[in-house]
Amino acid sequence: MLKQKPGSTSKRGIVMASVHNRIVERALLDCLQDKCSFVRQVLDIPTSIGGVPYRSVPHGLAEIQKSFELGANWFARSDITGFFDNIPRGTVITELSKHIDDEQFMALLKRATTVVLANETALGDDRRCFPMDEQGVAQGSPLSPLFGNILLHEFDRRFNGRGIICVRFIDDFLLLGETEGNVAKAFVNARKCLAELGLTCHDPYDPAANRAKSARGHVSAGFDFLGYRIEPGLMQPSLKARQKLLAAVNEHFRIGRRGINDCIRELDSLAHRQRYAQTLDMIDRVIKGWGNAFGYGNSSATSSDIDRQINAKLKAFRQWFARRIQPLNDEQRRRAGGVCLLVDIPTKRLDELPFQLSRDRKRFRRSASTVTVSTDGSLLAGGARRGREKGPGGWAYFIHGNDHGVSGGCSDVTNNHMELLAVVMALRNMPAESPVHIRTDSRYVSDTFNSFGTVRSNLPLWRELEASAAQRQIKIEWIKGHIGDPFNELVDRLAHQAAKAVANGARHESKRVARSLKPTSRHSDESLSDSSAVLS
Repeated sequence: MLKQKPGSTSKRGIVMASVHNRIVERALLDCLQDKCSFVRQVLDIPTSIGGVPYRSVPHGLAEIQKSFELGANWFARSDITGFFDNIPRGTVITELSKHIDDEQFMALLKRATTVVLANETALGDDRRCFPMDEQGVAQGSPLSPLFGNILLHEFDRRFNGRGIICVRFIDDFLLLGETEGNVAKAFVNARKCLAELGLTCHDPYDPAANRAKSARGHVSAGFDFLGYRIEPGLMQPSLKARQKLLAAVNEHFRIGRRGINDCIRELDSLAHRQRYAQTLDMIDRVIKGWGNAFGYGNSSATSSDIDRQINAKLKAFRQWFARRIQPLNDEQRRRAGGVCLLVDIPTKRLDELPFQLSRDRKRFRRSASTVTVSTDGSLLAGGARRGREKGPGGWAYFIHGNDHGVSGGCSDVTNNHMELLAVVMALRNMPAESPVHIRTDSRYVSDTFNSFGTVRSNLPLWRELEASAAQRQIKIEWIKGHIGDPFNELVDRLAHQAAKAVANGARHESKRVARSLKPTSRHSDESLSDSSAVLS
């Protein structure tokens, strides 16, 4: 998958390995860390604190504090450019081969660190965002930090000594020394050392350098590292970290206001998960989590200042809530306050009891007549993150090889309902004699179907799917969504468009798209909106 780099127009490629591959990668990592004496030597350097068992940010802070006590007055901080993408994987494997006399293990390690992308063709030009050939390791792999630490093992040893301390967290490093000249000389040598490994770093001595990536100066002026603002005797969360906390608090207040309004407007306690009490609970969790993460800071003034800002936001929220419920009756106040009314809980019916899916199915065998279909469901402005379980929804399916897609929408539905309805609608429109291979990014659909699970909701749809599986060959395959699969991206867009049509008040029971519709990469500029229309 691709992620936008913060503060940049460039993209970062994240490899999402299958569960089987991640198990193998983790087993290889455990074996290397537990059994290889050379790897243990790499991990034993106290100033290397990223991707190391039992050592992390607090240990780095302790090393920095120790350097201050030893007389460090000057610093230079830098970031290694495109670190994971530029690690010479062959160099690391060759170094490991000197210490591991097991050809099968090394062959497996080489295969496990080779990046093979299932959606390589769909990525198009974005393929270059991922490691290629012998250059680079996959971001997202548990082995990648270890490969980085092995590559920089000599770097860590070389730049800790002779009056210099180098604290490194993966690709960020900090040089500390007693004199400005010693630190500057150490940085020049550090750049040369990295260049020998085929790596570059941001230059803090360049006037045009990005100060978010590099900095230098006297330690009394302070510097940002490891999420903290650091100077002798003072460690506090950085400005960026504080802004991130306040942004998260603001977002929960925003969601809370919307949730309260939804419950009041719809006369339903269950219209939104996050009302008044739930909003306060969520904010309390965010604050405690952030406070624990930055618990090694020693600035009570900074903590007090953040608390004052949160207090002001909390006071404004309470005042808004008081005004909002002032004209309401007791039932509406209770809904808005976050205490559910019994009358809002849906009545259950005895003819809709939970049931387990039958194992009496036809066995799937792929043949020349097999039809492959991609399906997806969408809930507009809903889902657990937004607090709403129901809303305008859309479903879509696309038949591979036929340039044929169909979508539709419903109001007041759940996302799971739409995911399942997409599968059922696809099956309704398939030739009765053809085996059907369904691709979906819904764990709800794939896991329940493939494990013969117990059904507790959407019973009529599951009954229909069960009946279809008894009469025809059906395979439901889960695929990772939103990673560039062209068919998944296509049905995702169609389903979202259908949900938007419902939200906009359009009658959208069926939208048929059959005008040379082509699946494209998510990152293509091509739009589907011109080739689709609402049928009334």
